[in-house]
Amino acid sequence: MNAEPRRDGLLHYEIRVGWADCDPADIAYTGAIPRFALEAIDYWWEATIGDGWFQMRKDRNMGTPFVHLSMDFRSPTTPRHRLICAVKPVSLGRTSIGFSVAGYQNDILCFEGTFVSVFVQPPGLNKTQPPEDIEALIRPMIAAQAGRMEQETQP
Repeated sequence: MNAEPRRDGLLHYEIRVGWADCDPADIAYTGAIPRFALEAIDYWWEATIGDGWFQMRKDRNMGTPFVHLSMDFRSPTTPRHRLICAVKPVSLGRTSIGFSVAGYQNDILCFEGTFVSVFVQPPGLNKTQPPEDIEALIRPMIAAQAGRMEQETQP
């Protein structure tokens, strides 16, 4: 199920929710849900630029720590079905990148959220612009989304 991102950056990432991820009510711990979304975003990076967060830090001397996280829970997440996280970049600023993640089980929306991180250079965590190669990949994805949304609103 895990695949390459589409032209507009959308990528579906499959997660097996395990028994250890759940509380006594048989649903995923609240704290596990952001972890699932972050795992999906890490995979998005790997599938898009060839490097996940570990490789970006070690091989590119670059980090992308999060500065904002917002989530809405729509339906319980359980071990019954695979969790499919739909990830896409939604903004690219001078030093930041924003993602949208929506989690589905059995075609039911379980959660949706927005995640914003900044590009930094260790060790001082000084904000920096995204590398040119990354910006060149992401800008067309965000533009393709805007074009698709515009087409969908046309009569």
